[in-house]
Amino acid sequence: MELLELCGVSFGIALSGAVVPGPVFGITVTESLRRGSIAGPLIVLGHLLVEVAILFLVFFGLGSVLNSELVQLTIGYVGGLMLIVMGVFLAKSARNVRMDAVSETDSTLSSYGPVIAGFLASASNPHFFLWWVTIGLPVMYWGMQLAGLAGFIAFSLGHAAGDLAWFGFVSYAVHSGRRLLSTKVIKYIMLGSATFLEVLGVSFICSSIRANLA
Repeated sequence: MELLELCGVSFGIALSGAVVPGPVFGITVTESLRRGSIAGPLIVLGHLLVEVAILFLVFFGLGSVLNSELVQLTIGYVGGLMLIVMGVFLAKSARNVRMDAVSETDSTLSSYGPVIAGFLASASNPHFFLWWVTIGLPVMYWGMQLAGLAGFIAFSLGHAAGDLAWFGFVSYAVHSGRRLLSTKVIKYIMLGSATFLEVLGVSFICSSIRANLA
């Protein structure tokens, strides 16, 4: 049950990063107009290749680091605070999001095909790495504290499912004539994700406080 909850949390935080319109969103819209709804999953494959590299580099460097009480408290307090901050930032960003501002993307990326385009769009996006440092890695650490390798796998699966669900939906919606995707829909999803991040951040901090008092 703990692993299922971790998988669900990972799914939710993946959405919090994916729903912010950026290069991957833009290339998904462009490629979906050209290739249909299959474009989303192919772009996610390229996107996940970057994330796999990050996950394994971090995973093999953690080991004894996670056993440190100082690291665990840092994850709880600093990670929780950053989740709240990013939640507030996401809520503010939702006010100004515009579909027409992200539906155009560099045609050079499209020329490489959807998988490589997804890889390049992710690797060239500073927000992508900022999200991993401030949100992704703290939650991954937390999962590994709970269940070790099983926690790492649960986090990875939930995260991949979140990316695939969102960009698969975007691709299908664009291919269907955008009836399911509008600026209003994106705003509501971003606001929901922002609330999720803030609640999770408070939970991290409260857990650390309880651990200190125990």
